Order: sequence, then structure tokens, then C-alpha cells
Amino acid sequence: MDPITTLPAPPAAPGALPLAGHLWQLVRNPLLFFERQHRGAGVVVVRIGPKPVHLVTRPGLVRRLLTDPVTFDKGGIFIDGVRALAGNGVATCPTADHAVQRPILQPAFHRRRIVEYSTAMRAGTDELSRSWHDGQHLDVVRVLHRLAADVVTRTLFSGPGAAHAAREIQRLFPPMLAGLYRRLIVPVAWPHRLPLPANTEFDAALHGIRRIIAQEIAGYRADGRDRGDLLSAMMHARDERTGATLTDTELNEQVIGMLMAAIETTGSAAAWLLHSLATHPEVEEAVLAELRDTVGDRDLNAHDAGSLPVLRRAMTEVLRLYPPFWLLSRVTTRPSELGGYRIPARADVVFSLYCLQRAPEAFPRPHRFEPDRWLPDRVTAGQKDAQMPFGVGTRKCIGDMYGQTEIPLIVGTLLRHWRFRHATGRTVVPLVKGTMRPSPLLMVVTRRTAAFS
Repeated sequence: MDPITTLPAPPAAPGALPLAGHLWQLVRNPLLFFERQHRGAGVVVVRIGPKPVHLVTRPGLVRRLLTDPVTFDKGGIFIDGVRALAGNGVATCPTADHAVQRPILQPAFHRRRIVEYSTAMRAGTDELSRSWHDGQHLDVVRVLHRLAADVVTRTLFSGPGAAHAAREIQRLFPPMLAGLYRRLIVPVAWPHRLPLPANTEFDAALHGIRRIIAQEIAGYRADGRDRGDLLSAMMHARDERTGATLTDTELNEQVIGMLMAAIETTGSAAAWLLHSLATHPEVEEAVLAELRDTVGDRDLNAHDAGSLPVLRRAMTEVLRLYPPFWLLSRVTTRPSELGGYRIPARADVVFSLYCLQRAPEAFPRPHRFEPDRWLPDRVTAGQKDAQMPFGVGTRKCIGDMYGQTEIPLIVGTLLRHWRFRHATGRTVVPLVKGTMRPSPLLMVVTRRTAAFS
């Protein structure tokens, strides 16, 4: 007898309604709902409508499923929703496709290329900074997502149409993300095919973004040269074993996935970081002192991202507290065991980085912003186990170095010239819309009268 068949099924989360399951709790407050489930067993069955979903609540079990992509393949309720939007790119494709795509794309994210991309990161940030005036009120979330879109578009495209492409992508991105969230919480296809305004807007946004990318790809194909940007790097990359390159359709899907990852990760993390520093002035002063001592009067560059430990600890803490991709999923390829429970084949398995990275057993005072918990002599094995904002294993985010270079470069550059303070007393909270970003964050910028003062 197969020993897996003798294992018990995971317990069911309480409060499910007939047909709707736990959908009403997820719509009302998804973060609170998942936090409550983390107080119980290592695997809990949640129902999204009639669909059973296996929620994994222990860091060690999550690491096991992330490092066994043969049994726990890319897929499931969240990834399938993203795949409907972004296509079968490196971030969403099954394991077999990933083994082909990753080697082709990896050179585009080599450290040398990241240094080249940092020119666009710095240029976009400098232009934004110069556009502000003393005492200006800013919706920081909107501003930084727009900056992230501008930077990633400059990184991807360097041709004459890049500026127009950036503006159009910024306009079309919000309705596309809203459509993704609806597909996540309502994981059946027919409601999204109805001729409703929200569905029509989503379809138009997705089609528009794909059209923009296709136009850029066609221009690059006609030109034929390596322009030193990310699209050129992906277009000219080859699998060393087979000589294979990416087709136009595959390039389009890769670009959409990278747009979503880069805009959400960078824009949200930079906004959370500016908010956290403004509410913790002692950390802000430590970051400014580090910038004075390490960077001085010159511009920040890609190499500075690794030589600013105070700023990096603050960024790490923000990514712990507010991971943009707060819920991720896998699908089982065969019956398996997880946490002592039986998981059937083709089962949806999900995990919440938001909850895992706030586990009190790993992080004392888990809801507090404490960057010094990441000092080398204070990092515990439990912290290392639970902290995984970019994933682990062979499916670790291909753009992790890109994001960890861009976030400190943007925030460090802006902090050198501007002081950010909240304009209202409104509490800033996480908003879950497919990804997780801050609620409206209105801040006042004051020009620093002297360097870093």
C-alpha cells in the first residue's frame, strides 16, 4: 500500500459557507483571514467558492515545496490567474518550460547588465526629483509606481518610441492589475467573459499592452543590433546547449511578466520604505549619515546598492513586512505528503509571504519596523528560514538583483535631495489587489537646504 494513502487529509478552515466557501472572508479582509489560519496546522484547506485550496503555514514546509518543483509545479489559483494575464513567461511557466527559458534569459540579468540598466534607473529618478518643488504634496504610491514603470520601460526599450510606450503602459497597467485580482478571488472563467465594463476594460488594457510590446519587438527585429537594453539582451540570448532563442510571442510574454514584477515590487517597496523612514526618523538619520559617508556628493550607482548596509537593512525589513506578491501558489503533479498530511494530485497549494514573514516565533514584535533585526550578529536561523520575498530554489525570481539594485538607488537618490513627511494623519495600510501595495500615501516633500541636512 502506498504510505501516502494512509495519511490524514489536512484540517479544513472553519467558517466555510455552502458554495461560497470562505470567499466572503477573503473579500472582506484577506490578510486577516490568512493570518488566522496560520495559528493552526501546518496545512489547512481553504475553500474559494467550491474550490479546495491547501494553505501551507510553516516556513520549512514552504521551502520544501519551493525546492521540489517536480512535485509542486508552478501553477495553482494565483499563478494561473497571472498566467492568463502575462502568458507563459519565466515567472509563471511550468517546470519543464522553465528549464528551457531560464538559461536563455539568465544572461540578461547578469551583474554587468544590471550595471548598464542602472543608468536608466538613475536618469528616471533624477528627472522625477527635478520636477518637484519645495512643499509639494505628492501621492507617493502613484508617483513611485509611475517612476517604476518609467524606469523598467527605459530598461526594456531604448528606441525612439520608449517614452510613448512608458506613458501608455502606465495608463493601462492599473485596470490590468484590477482584472488580475478579480480572476484570483473568482477562479472560474465564465464571469470574466461577460460583457461587463470591468471585463471590457481589462481586455482592452491587456490587448493594448501586448500591442505596444509587439511594436517594440518588431522595431528591434528590423534594426537587428544590440541596443544595450533588456529587450536586446533577451532577443539576442541563446540557449548554450541548443542554440534556441525566444520567439516574438515568448518575448512578449516575458516583457509583460517583467513589467508586472518590476512595477509592483519596486514601486510598492520604495513607497513603503519612504513611509517607514518618515515614521522612524532615527533610521532615516542613520541612512542619511551612511549616504554622506559612502556616496558623498556624487550620484549613486549600481555598486552602491551593496555598500549601504543601513539602507539595505531597512529595505529588507520593508520587504519582510510588505511583500508585494503576498500570496503565491503551486499545483501538485502527484499525490504527496506535506506536514504529515495527504495532498492529492492536481491540488492547489498556496502560501502567504505576508503571514510567513510576520510569524512571531521567527520575528519578535513581528508587526514593527525594526531594520536592526537584520544586523549580522542578530539574524537567527528562524529569520533566514521565514524570509523569502524573492523566493528560493531554482524558481527564485530572476530579477531579484535588478530589484535589490533599483530600490536603494531610487530611495537613496530621492532622500539626498528631499525630506518626506506625511501630509495627513491617515493610517497607511496594505491594500490587496492581486498584489499588495500601500493605501493612498500623501506626503509633503521639502528640499534639503544642504547636502543630506
